[in-house]
Amino acid sequence: MNVIDIDKFNKLIPDSERNVKRLKYLKEESSQLRVAVFGKYNHGKSTLLNTVIGKDIFKAADKRETRKNAEHKHNNIIWVDTPGLGADVKGQDDKEAMEGAFKIADILYLVHNVQAGELDKNEIRIFRELTKQDKNYRKKMFLILTQIDQVQAEQQQLITTKIKKQLKKYNIDLTMVSVSAALYRKGVDENKPNLVKFSYMDSLLTLVSSHLYELDSLRKLEAKRLVSKIRVELNDWKKFTKQELQSAKYELDNQEKQFKDELVGFLNNIKTRNQG
Repeated sequence: MNVIDIDKFNKLIPDSERNVKRLKYLKEESSQLRVAVFGKYNHGKSTLLNTVIGKDIFKAADKRETRKNAEHKHNNIIWVDTPGLGADVKGQDDKEAMEGAFKIADILYLVHNVQAGELDKNEIRIFRELTKQDKNYRKKMFLILTQIDQVQAEQQQLITTKIKKQLKKYNIDLTMVSVSAALYRKGVDENKPNLVKFSYMDSLLTLVSSHLYELDSLRKLEAKRLVSKIRVELNDWKKFTKQELQSAKYELDNQEKQFKDELVGFLNNIKTRNQG
């Protein structure tokens, strides 16, 4: 399927555009693993990435900084920092972030700051949209709860329980990892192992390492599912188009018959007048 074919396909079946773009990306782009962090503005995405990488590569601030998907390669992984959702009233940041999530990400870290409490309606809506793209989303999407050092243990547990109930209500099954990037960095900088331990960043770093071993199988399965979905959507379009053509033909035949009947009546009327 070349570029022209894809453009034509998207015009015929616009709902499949994301699937087609992702399939094209899997076929043509680099084989490097891409892990994208995705979530609301000011929920700690850039800080989390900088902590995983070990350098302050991505801008982290209380103001809107990331407006385009930004990439950095580290330990054979290309990390993608997506714009924060809800920061741009015009919606361009959200569009860019969704492009990163749907098209280029092999693994998606959905970041949520526990200080915000449970997930909001927009987060739930987007998470549901993401899970619908890939039935195997459990191996691709992970919910990362950040800044756990900023809430009491009891409050953290309460928030986690509420989030689990929210996800269950909408049949979303995600692995959750709770971390504190601040505790980890302080522990490393000050050589305090206990801070590193209770930051739980080691759990996230172990998860990161596992993605490299699963990349080939994940991509093959994803490509197979995408091809299957596109074929189903194409067949549905063919059936729908065939039904429309049949309906149009039926309508055209009726109009033709009606026209012929009216023409015969008109001719008979003229003949009767002439005979009179």
